[in-house]
Amino acid sequence: MSSPTAVSVPPPPLFWRGVRAGTRILKQALSFPVRQFRKRSLQAAYRKGATSSSHDLPAEDADPVVVETGRALRGQALATHEGVHAASGYRVLMLRPGSITAEIWFGGLHECMQHSGMPCRMLGPGSSSAAVNAAIEEFQPNVLIAVESTAALQSLDLHFIREYKRRRGCLRLFVPVWLAHAPGGVSSTRQDEWRRNLRRGELLADAHFSIFEPEFHERFQRDPRGPDTEYVAVAQACNPFTDRPLPEAKRHDYFMAVSLSDERLEVTYQYLRPILAGYRGLWAGQHWGFGLAHIPPAEMPVHYAQTRIALSPLVGFVSSFGAELTHRVFAAAACGTFQLTVPTPITGRYFRSDELIQARSPAEYRQQFAHYVDRPAERNAVALRALKRVYGEHTCFHRVDQLVRHLDDWRKRSFF
Repeated sequence: MSSPTAVSVPPPPLFWRGVRAGTRILKQALSFPVRQFRKRSLQAAYRKGATSSSHDLPAEDADPVVVETGRALRGQALATHEGVHAASGYRVLMLRPGSITAEIWFGGLHECMQHSGMPCRMLGPGSSSAAVNAAIEEFQPNVLIAVESTAALQSLDLHFIREYKRRRGCLRLFVPVWLAHAPGGVSSTRQDEWRRNLRRGELLADAHFSIFEPEFHERFQRDPRGPDTEYVAVAQACNPFTDRPLPEAKRHDYFMAVSLSDERLEVTYQYLRPILAGYRGLWAGQHWGFGLAHIPPAEMPVHYAQTRIALSPLVGFVSSFGAELTHRVFAAAACGTFQLTVPTPITGRYFRSDELIQARSPAEYRQQFAHYVDRPAERNAVALRALKRVYGEHTCFHRVDQLVRHLDDWRKRSFF
């Protein structure tokens, strides 16, 4: 059996490592004062809003129509998809990476695959190559899902997986990582070439999939220097096991749970500072310096139910390039919560404009918020339409159905 260290990335030359490190440090030093100013401004705005009485809104109960519609649609989805793919013959082993996005996306697919009758096992982040190999031998999957990040590939025994595929037949369905030229790319030119060599040795994916739209993949994820790998987009979705309306009274004018990044800090400063300063809401996410540090994914529906408006301004690359619709858009819709977002080139593929309210500028975003926050009837009408749309077309069950269609096609074409 080959050791996974056989595909490790050798260290780059010391000179270029120093140049890159110096450039990174310089950029951080230049941006640090601006970043700190914006964080302090948002912290002050949040504190001001928490004690402000300028927008005291009347008590508001949950809309019984939204709650009952959600209950009925959720029950229908669970009943319709129970065991529907039991005869497919697919056994899926998922190697989940260590991020909140992966926890939610992989977790929803995992639960809905199992409910649909497809045996599915998921290994957590940090699983050793020995543990992965043992799970493969014991579980005997014919679909292996993993991410082509440098850390993940270095931790896997890729030669063992290739030989298992040849012996037993198994589709290696991997999530591609951004190339070095992508916005915010997590790769380097050396790592890109390393992956190309692995691909030439038939050590990587038989097919690719991810949450990003085909146009974004073609522009930023597909490697023009190849070899090429077939790609399908499987968008994020709501999870009927967790995302549903609850009969909770509205306590928050707004709610948002989001990780801190430079891009997220910028869009929050541009779009949300006056809202944080003028209204009482709930913010969650590590390193912001205000609000809650963390909310477990299972508790999100309660907070959505207690919220008048779910905030969802999108970072630049998502809104500009139409990379994806984020998970919170689907989850908030499935929880029957009115949300306010911004348009992207691909939003119309998933929601109509009367199902998802979109503002084209920071000024319009604040105007729309002020308009809807104290108009529950208008909010509930929009939320009800979005709820019906997401349960009709955008649950994790729909994404599993889509994956099964792709698996059937790849099997017919002898990918595995």
